[in-house]
Amino acid sequence: MSARAMLEAARATLGMKGRPNTITRDYARRNGDEFLSAAWCDQAVTYWARQSDNVAAVLPKGDRAYTVWHAQDGQKLGRWFAGTAANLKAHAKPGAIVFFDWKGGDAIGAVDHVGVVERNLGDGRVQTIEGNTGDACKRRVRSASVIAGFWNPEYGLEDDVPEVVSLGAGQDQKVAAGAEMVVRWHTEFTDDPKAHGDDGVAVRASGTRWCVCDALVKIGGLQPGDELDVAWSRYDRDGEKFLDDAWRLTCHADSTGRVEVSLGGQLSLSTTNQLRLRVLNSSPRPATVEKVTTARIALFKR
Repeated sequence: MSARAMLEAARATLGMKGRPNTITRDYARRNGDEFLSAAWCDQAVTYWARQSDNVAAVLPKGDRAYTVWHAQDGQKLGRWFAGTAANLKAHAKPGAIVFFDWKGGDAIGAVDHVGVVERNLGDGRVQTIEGNTGDACKRRVRSASVIAGFWNPEYGLEDDVPEVVSLGAGQDQKVAAGAEMVVRWHTEFTDDPKAHGDDGVAVRASGTRWCVCDALVKIGGLQPGDELDVAWSRYDRDGEKFLDDAWRLTCHADSTGRVEVSLGGQLSLSTTNQLRLRVLNSSPRPATVEKVTTARIALFKR
């Protein structure tokens, strides 16, 4: 069992539309032909759970087509969260079963619809995969205003679902000639509040993690051909001692005096170190790391 397998099963049905369909036929074989043309959002969640060997985690009381009962299943397990923006930001994990009330309430008895969380966007919204949305299986982005609540199944293998940290510079930042600087992130979202530091520059893992990093770095203020380096760098846990450049790239300004580079990387983090994005300006003039610079780090358990 794993959240990843659950999401892979859901993605495999994207684009399915109309009824009867594969999902309703599968459900009707076990539960009766009346389900062939019935509302099928929770039939879809049932189908994904069965296709991914997640029945025990997602369907603790068996097949579900009635969303209220499925929400109550999570409540009885003590896993229910009301659909507030704060709860979504802090607790909605990939693979969570998310329930909707189009009237904006949070009462389980008023639940209208259900889907599965594919990604926590970190701002009180989630990206979902849903069956029977416009009589089709589609991705949606949903906010707390229509989410009654959600619960996280106890998937047996969650190690393959990463914590994700999304970062934005948010403000232009100067790098003096012949100097270096660490990019300060003024915008920061994460699936796990423990996966980043409060100082605005560091990404800290809550355990041993394998990190897949990607940064889109945009720098201006240079002359054509000016040289600088961009690096994913590791420091000790307190950020006082530089350890190494895990990934480093030398760049040269283009004909307009700009550098625009995508810096990827794969590296390990633990509770003894932290990760920062550095810019090392070896040119004879100051440069500006532009506010549109962004990064995304996925931290996989090892």
